[in-house]
Amino acid sequence: MRMKAEIENFVGGKIHILQAEADSGGGKAMLANLRQGIGHEPGELPQLWGILLSDMPEKFQSESGKATKEEWVCYVTFTLYALHQQGYDTRSQKMHSDEEISIGTAMVNLIATYDGDPNAEQRMVQKLRTLATSADMKELSYHLRGIVQLLKSNSISLNYKKLAGDLYEMQFPEGKKRVCLRWGQDFFGGISKRDKSEDKSE
Repeated sequence: MRMKAEIENFVGGKIHILQAEADSGGGKAMLANLRQGIGHEPGELPQLWGILLSDMPEKFQSESGKATKEEWVCYVTFTLYALHQQGYDTRSQKMHSDEEISIGTAMVNLIATYDGDPNAEQRMVQKLRTLATSADMKELSYHLRGIVQLLKSNSISLNYKKLAGDLYEMQFPEGKKRVCLRWGQDFFGGISKRDKSEDKSE
């Protein structure tokens, strides 16, 4: 999907700008405003218009007054990133990672923080299932927020450029199937690798 790649590039570039400017007064204000946008819809808060719409390609933008799939992706990704990065130094503790850390991979990393909890894996499986069955972007963003809060609490990063591409695909029936399969592969593949590694170390 060409549009998916364009969205990933736009989101990735914008997040690197937010990281670079995070220590400035303007950068802190932008991240604070983005956090206020969590739970709202694109266009609902005037203080976010400049952050979201500046440099956004025209092809992403709505002509009908109803947010496009592309605008939804940018909105959800930027607001979740701002929540995730809160309280961390953007130079030494970047919550956006350029590594291939998908939602599935990040949730495997999260399980490791619940050392000794036999139910941790099953809870993460249930959270993945909840994401997969979300009816729309509003519901999906709500469940993602809970996962991001857990990642934040345990200093676990996520590739937000990759997330943006996944969120775009999730808005199409066939794309949703592909994304859910990838998340499942990343999650259960990561579990298998972890278990094999633990067996070797014993």
